Amino acid sequence: MPESRQPRPIRFRGRDTLSLRQLDELNQVPKGTTFRRFKALRDSLTEGRDFFRLDAAEHPDLLQRLRTERRIYSSSVHVVLLTESGYRRLRAPGPPAD
Repeated sequence: MPESRQPRPIRFRGRDTLSLRQLDELNQVPKGTTFRRFKALRDSLTEGRDFFRLDAAEHPDLLQRLRTERRIYSSSVHVVLLTESGYRRLRAPGPPAD
């Protein structure tokens, strides 16, 4: 059975999310591409709805597990997880919607 190209969601606070690494790999773009888009649109996104920011000091065990599973970049200190709504907003063409 061939391996699925779809990333395995990261369940966080009752929501399915994907890391920036997972989205870079899903979209077959260079490392950092999704992060740059996220930064450009950050002010139009709502934390807790469109994304979650995981601070290294608050979630060390989870982040280490995600590193070990290669679901986040090994160099990541703090991690952004995008929800489906956040990902849709990043994928939308043009400037961010308000």
